[in-house]
Parts: sequence; C-alpha cells; structure tokens
Amino acid sequence: MASDLTYGYIRHPNDIPTQISLCSDDILSSNTASHSGKIGISLSTDRFHAIGTALEVEIAINDPTFKASGHVSWCIPEKDGSFRTGLVFDDPATAYAVRMIEQICHIEEYRKEMESIEGKPMSSEDAAHEWITRFAKDFPSLNSALHS
Repeated sequence: MASDLTYGYIRHPNDIPTQISLCSDDILSSNTASHSGKIGISLSTDRFHAIGTALEVEIAINDPTFKASGHVSWCIPEKDGSFRTGLVFDDPATAYAVRMIEQICHIEEYRKEMESIEGKPMSSEDAAHEWITRFAKDFPSLNSALHS
C-alpha cells in the first residue's frame, strides 16, 4: 500500500477514469503550504497546473460520476510527458467524500488485479472485504494524510 502514496497524498489509480477542469480562471489565495487536517490525491494530468489553481475532478467510478473541487498544491513532470498533480481539498466534508471514493477506486483496482491473477470473476463485495482486511489500516486517515 505504501507504494500507492505520493508525498502523503492518496495516489489515484491511473486505470480509473478522471476528468480535470478549471473551476474558474482565478488562482486561490488560500495557504497551499499548510496542509494540516486536509486530504489530497495525486493524479496524472496531461498538462501543468500552477500551485493554487482551483480544479474540479470528476471520478467515473459510480453513476452518477463523483465530482469535487480543490486546489493544486504541487505539479511535477513525469517521464511520459504527463504531470503528477497534487490536489488538496480544504472542506472537511469534501475531504471525507474524496477519501471514501478513493477507497472505492483502490478496491476496484484490487478486484481487477485479483481477477487477472486468479483468472476468475471476483465480486465487488468480496474484493472490498479482502482489501479492507489487507490494506485499510495503511490507507491515509483525514488527520494523517498530509503530514509530509
């Protein structure tokens, strides 16, 4: 599980579709250097986003698609030409929802991996039970996600 974390952020699985869009043309004035009590995700983006830029992320794991607004706290280039972007969520309710959605994403990624390894279908319920037993204790909490 530790390999799924980047700089204390929950690393969003690349095979779970996301869309990123600007919330507005304005850059947020909030203090992006202080992350205490906030939660963030890191995800692959196709372009650079300046620190403080307000973004909306859509995660297509459920119907309807989950949407949340946050702001960029870091953005670094990757070898393939994409960018690893850290998106932080200040609102506690949004942070909680993002953490829950990311758990669902990681469980789905685990389900697909186990199906590939075992060569047979695995129910979402069985995947959730196994993932929780194996990895939930290592998944960042709202209080510890961004203390790096």
